[in-house]
Amino acid sequence: MFRIWKTLPVVLFMATGFFYASAQKTPEKNWNSGKILHEIEKLKHVERVLYIAAHPDDENVNLIAYLVNVDDFETTYLSLTRGDGGQDLLGPQVREELGVIRTQELLMARSVDGGQQLFSRANDFGFSKTANETFHIWNRDEVLADIVWAIRKFKPDIIITRFSPTYTKTHGHHQASAILAQEAFTAAADSTRYPEQLKYYGTWQAKSLFWNISWWMVKYMKTDTTGLYKTETSEYLPLLGKSINELSAEAESMHKSQGNGSSPDREEQYEYFKLMQGEKPANMDIFKNEDDNWNRVKGCENVPKLVDDIIKNFNVEKPAESLDKIRGLYNTLVKYKDNYLVADKLKKLQEIMLQCAGVYTEAISTKEFAAVGDSLNVSLNIASQNDAAHVYISSASLTVNNIALNKYMNESGFDKKFKSIKLSCVIPDSTKISGPYWLEQDALVGMYQVPYQLLRGLPQNPTQVQLHIIYSNGIEQDIPVFFKNVDPVKGEQYSLVRIVPPAVANPKEKLLVFNNAQPKELSINVKSFTKGNARVKLTAPSGWVINPAYVDITMKGNEAEQLVKFNVTPPKDAQSADIKIAIEVNGKTYDRSSEVISYDHIPEQLLLPKSEVKAIKLDVITSKGKIGYITGAGDEIPDMLKQLGYTVEIISPEQLSTIDLKKYDAIISGIRAYNTVNELKYANSRLLEYVKNGGNYIVQYNKNFDLVTDSIGPYYLHPSNTRTTEEDCKVVFLSKDNPVLNIPNKITDADFAGWVQERGLYYPDKWDTTHYTPILEMGDSGEKPVDGSLLVTKYGKGYFTYTGLSFFRQMPAGVPGAFRLFTNLIELNQTIVNGPIRGGTDY
Repeated sequence: MFRIWKTLPVVLFMATGFFYASAQKTPEKNWNSGKILHEIEKLKHVERVLYIAAHPDDENVNLIAYLVNVDDFETTYLSLTRGDGGQDLLGPQVREELGVIRTQELLMARSVDGGQQLFSRANDFGFSKTANETFHIWNRDEVLADIVWAIRKFKPDIIITRFSPTYTKTHGHHQASAILAQEAFTAAADSTRYPEQLKYYGTWQAKSLFWNISWWMVKYMKTDTTGLYKTETSEYLPLLGKSINELSAEAESMHKSQGNGSSPDREEQYEYFKLMQGEKPANMDIFKNEDDNWNRVKGCENVPKLVDDIIKNFNVEKPAESLDKIRGLYNTLVKYKDNYLVADKLKKLQEIMLQCAGVYTEAISTKEFAAVGDSLNVSLNIASQNDAAHVYISSASLTVNNIALNKYMNESGFDKKFKSIKLSCVIPDSTKISGPYWLEQDALVGMYQVPYQLLRGLPQNPTQVQLHIIYSNGIEQDIPVFFKNVDPVKGEQYSLVRIVPPAVANPKEKLLVFNNAQPKELSINVKSFTKGNARVKLTAPSGWVINPAYVDITMKGNEAEQLVKFNVTPPKDAQSADIKIAIEVNGKTYDRSSEVISYDHIPEQLLLPKSEVKAIKLDVITSKGKIGYITGAGDEIPDMLKQLGYTVEIISPEQLSTIDLKKYDAIISGIRAYNTVNELKYANSRLLEYVKNGGNYIVQYNKNFDLVTDSIGPYYLHPSNTRTTEEDCKVVFLSKDNPVLNIPNKITDADFAGWVQERGLYYPDKWDTTHYTPILEMGDSGEKPVDGSLLVTKYGKGYFTYTGLSFFRQMPAGVPGAFRLFTNLIELNQTIVNGPIRGGTDY
């Protein structure tokens, strides 16, 4: 009844692959015939393009979509950073957590446009005004080494930068990415540069390096395009039913944390390029060079004709009828499998053949988290949905970190279209846990530490738990093991199986703030993945007292949670400490917490950072009043204020028009509230009336575009892109006698020590000088100081403050001075006395 394919010559691909092209939210689904034919068409070309820029969302998705889906080029985006230093429109995540989100957003964008993704170890430390400042913080040589590594590994014909190496009116990271790309263009071909890489990949000289002039420079800055190379990218893809513009808009819209939702521009679009290094193209369209195709692989010159023949005879209703011709192409190419271009196409051909055969496989675990030392049970489900090309599994190995722990063998085939195979194993105690590999070691300000060379550049961890399958036709395939559940609204929901410790300790608070000598309770939620006895212990520096010394628990496993409590007593003097948390299980110590990041547009992410709590003893005076907080893009300020003893109530957007505002001693709007809370357009007048009647309203930074109202304050002020990026820049007190700097806490230079990443951002550059009082002046090296970081005015009987100071970063980082200054802003309506203040304002 079933026709069994002839066995193909076996080509074993490393289970870790070259690198991961996209984030995988679900098992690979079956393609429709249009998608299969589209992928077959891509076999006609072997050209490669490496696109280089600084951050997630810097890439030109329009060009990547065009190169992959029209010119059929293998195209990779190398983002030097993971975007850790940006802001998050979706929630409170900052720094490493935001970098994880933006990494996955890039991978989801690549899953749309078809490109692939790489990174360097560079840490996005925040906005940089110059390339020199960037190189001062990054390890320039290590970032260059990572770009050279990417070039040698990917072997591009053409390298394209998003930014110019000489244009300075941009982010310093942008210019730095172009400067380093130029250096790497020649360094990658030099065997004396980074010779430690050569045992993995040889030197490589790309043909040309271009600068891709951005569309806004052409459209808005009226850049002269005379003499520039030019490519039209507004193509329609009938097999996919989408245009390049639509694909690129979908890909750009994956950058949701940055608010990059896009609508496709259906007008003609052109991309412009300037040759920076290397060979001069023969055509004005730099991607139309037939000499770069299959004729460079001796013996494979006829491949495009073989592909054309497959396309010509392809039956969209019966894709399996093309299997013989596809197998013939495979057999032609396998003779040259040692060529990097051929190896890539062989892997793609295996995938195409499985799709033509209608084979669907998924590996489903009974648990989402597999603890070291614990058992794992997996069902391998295979559906052969095409009788004409029946394929069955000959063998399947359940692997953890590429080590086979259980193997299924089958020599007789299946008598049904669907088959479920059961496999199980025990996770070895030595197995590494599944946290993001670049976060395993403590990062430097400018660089992540990744000692293992083969991990460098990978967008995410190699899949730890997977099945290595060999089919009856000789094809080999690695598929990840997922956990699956069915949501009553969303339907099937998948998440990758991750390796975890036997238990994790999640402190309820990441920061404990003390403003007196009284002890505070520290609650720790212990989540256990296995059963047994355990001991939870805390350690702290001398002077800090922990009681009790430890707590013994019985772990229930299956993600059961138990709450254990300790009392922490601070020392008498102001100081900070790191309280470390450990769980002892069967003589071994585990020191991890867990954090799950879950948004619908990316796969669920698991972080397993060290379990610890930062504790600070502050010299700070508060009134412990009631605060209303309007959440914007998301920050942790409310939790910080609760630790100071304030009562904090979240004011929802729906409440803004009706809630009694008079009950609050102060109201605070969170970061970017005037960018994200549309109701403020209508409720702002109520808030200003609250101020006029004696209230205290503090507005934190907003971006200078997409504001819901231009009238944020009672008097004119204009948010801008002005910022101070040097977190240690000098701060000058402009209004030394102002209560903001004196009551209830005396602010000194010491309060601006230890700040992280930046002083602040999006300061106003214009305001009504007859009413607003600038409190501080600060400036980055070589720049004129600015005084818009903190503006205060009296309005009626109350007080209005606008500040771009990055309290949202400083307070969760435990910076004492940020707590003291923010407290003074909150206490303003309790402490300001009458008298003339600089700028003519009467307090």
